[in-house]
Amino acid sequence: MHYAIITNPVSGGMTVEQKRSALARAAEILKADIHGLDTASAEDFSNCARDLAGRCEVLVVAGGDGTLSDIINSIDTSKTPIGFLPLGTGNAMRHCLKYRGDLADIAMRLRDGSIHQFDLISCDQKRRAFIASVGIEGTIIRLWQHSRARGSAGFKAYFLATLSSYFREYKRANGIIEVDAERFEAKNILSLMIMKQPYFGFGMKVVPRARFDDGQLHIRCVNSGLLKTSFGILTAFTLGNLVGQYLTGKELSLKLDRPLVLQCDGNEGWESDSFSFRILPKALKIKC
Repeated sequence: MHYAIITNPVSGGMTVEQKRSALARAAEILKADIHGLDTASAEDFSNCARDLAGRCEVLVVAGGDGTLSDIINSIDTSKTPIGFLPLGTGNAMRHCLKYRGDLADIAMRLRDGSIHQFDLISCDQKRRAFIASVGIEGTIIRLWQHSRARGSAGFKAYFLATLSSYFREYKRANGIIEVDAERFEAKNILSLMIMKQPYFGFGMKVVPRARFDDGQLHIRCVNSGLLKTSFGILTAFTLGNLVGQYLTGKELSLKLDRPLVLQCDGNEGWESDSFSFRILPKALKIKC
């Protein structure tokens, strides 16, 4: 197989038949079959991805950032190139790759594109990511997922989860950040973002100078109050976020005075009072 499309049957707000229908034209363009819709668990889905990676030249992931992240952590992405067809809600990767048009348009661009080598982030040596953060985002995602389980999705639900997190649920922490052996004190952490590309979901450019292929972690530490935070959110949708301390490096460690939750690629991760991150150069091949 030159291309194989894989999609998760339980991610997002679409049924299996809706996903199959949405992907039909893209599958035709890529001359690819659609796989994964019959998997019954996360383990089955990962096994399906590993099997396909050994039998195709390009594994095309159809889903959101979370599904893409699951594939990145299931296969050897330094050997098997991947493609991306965005089906999710926030879709940071869609904005990063500057995709335009519908799935058929994106499939044609993918088919005619070339392979690029990108970096990834190692998070506590447990998970690889292209977006990571410690702070309020973990709380936002937890509340947003509760809303989605009740049938409320999209930007409005995400915005309401953000308001609830900021004003009620999230409790800030203090910490020590070490970037390539240089230490910084961080107080009242709202968000510590570790990025390989500029975007969070919904087109928010939170770390405008982040690049996928420069061998660096791009770090933004935000501890501002309501006024500056609101300004940062507004600029993130236009020029790019201008709020917070910006750092770069190859390794980062964080020690907190209370546990916080890690966010990885739009998913709630694990809770801890210490985290470590390091660059994984050219660990990902994407055809785009």
